[in-house]
Order: sequence, then C-alpha cells, then structure tokens
Amino acid sequence: MHIATSRPAWPGVALLLGALIGLLAVTPARAQGISIAWQDCRPPGGGGFATQSFGCQVNTTTLPLFPSFTLATPVDSVLAMELVIDVDVDADPLPDWWRMDPAGCRAGGWSADASLAGSCVDTWASAGTAVFQGWLPGQPGNNGRHGRLLVAAGSLSQDAPALDALVPYTVCRVLLRTNKTPDCAGCSTPACFVFNSLLIRRLPGSSVEQVLLTVAESAGSNMVQWQGGVGANCQSVPLKRATWGAVKALYR
Repeated sequence: MHIATSRPAWPGVALLLGALIGLLAVTPARAQGISIAWQDCRPPGGGGFATQSFGCQVNTTTLPLFPSFTLATPVDSVLAMELVIDVDVDADPLPDWWRMDPAGCRAGGWSADASLAGSCVDTWASAGTAVFQGWLPGQPGNNGRHGRLLVAAGSLSQDAPALDALVPYTVCRVLLRTNKTPDCAGCSTPACFVFNSLLIRRLPGSSVEQVLLTVAESAGSNMVQWQGGVGANCQSVPLKRATWGAVKALYR
C-alpha cells in the first residue's frame, strides 16, 4: 500500500529558516550601555582595541579614544552629552606626564573633536561639536593616582538628532596628545581608563530631559589600558558621576 507524503510548497523555506536561526545564534546581542576603545569604536561595530602602547620618543603624536554607546530604546531631541572618563595611573602622586591640568607639566595634553565617528554611527550626523572641559588630578576620591577627564559634545538645537535603539553610536573623539613628552617624566607609566558615565541631555521641555548611562555595554567594554595597564587598577575608580557646566561652554 502506498502512503502519500506531503511536501512543502517551497522546498527552500526550511533551508532559509535554518540559516537564519544559525545566524542569530552567532550574532552577538547588543545591550544598552557605554564602551570605549583606542583608534576606533569597539567591535563588533568597529575595529578599536583595548590597549595602547607608545614609545615615548616624540611629542607630536595624537592618540584618539572613541567613546561610544548603545540605547535600549530610541531617544530623540538630543541636545548634548557630558562624558566622565576616570584614569588610574600606576604611580602616586601622578607623574608629570599625567599632569595635564592648566598648571601641570603637560597642560594641553587633552583635546576633543566630533569630526570623525570611526566605524560606528556619528551621533551628530556631522553637525556636532566636542570640547575638552577639564582634567582633575586626584579625582575621584582624592586619590593621588587618579585623574578625571571631563568632555562635552553636542549640536545646535535645530540639529538635535533622534537616536535609534540597538545602534552603536560614537559620541566624539577624545584625543590624548603627546606634547612635551621628552620634558615630562612618566609617559611609560601604565594606566587604566574607565568611561564612567554618559549623561544625555535632551531639548528643554522633553518628557525626560536627561538620560544617564553608567553600565558597560558588555563586560569590560568601558575600560582601556595605556602601556599595557600593568599595575593600574580600573576597579579602584568608584562609579561617581561629576556634574559641571559643560554644555554652557560648548558654543562660547
């Protein structure tokens, strides 16, 4: 006796479905949070890396850091962002090379711009500005090994972007300059950087005017090292957001 068997109308459907399931299984899921890397944004969105080495022989090099983020839900009417990046250096007190405050040996060692987003999406769609706001030796925690970097980025109100969920965005570039390296000892001292917080400010009158991100997008994605980082301790940096008048100074 012959028993009839049913066949799918489109034989390729099962194969296509299997391929899609396999793709989902190997594609890393993105979670809301912040990340930072040298030279580009973090994988999988970009090709940035976690450890930057430098030979400490020249004073004309600029080494870019790319702070980035991913949102769990869309956020529109974004006017500005404030970044806090904390540094722990394997020396107490901070060597002269790490004294980038106005009275320090390497004043002017930090800068910022919004001219390149790297491989990730430009938050400001080429209409943004970013500025270095301050370098605070001994902060956070009045610790002689620490320094706190403040950066602000934003756009004019008419250019305020609407940001999508699950898209890796670059906020700006944070630029570590090597000016006066031969004159200021400590370039070779290892350090660890922690992207501590990102405060997103929306246009006044928005239903929620501030969105604060403090959690890493993935384990360790908010940390990078300088000169291998040996002896520096990212875990020594407390999660404590600083507030300052960053946005007011953007367009002065």
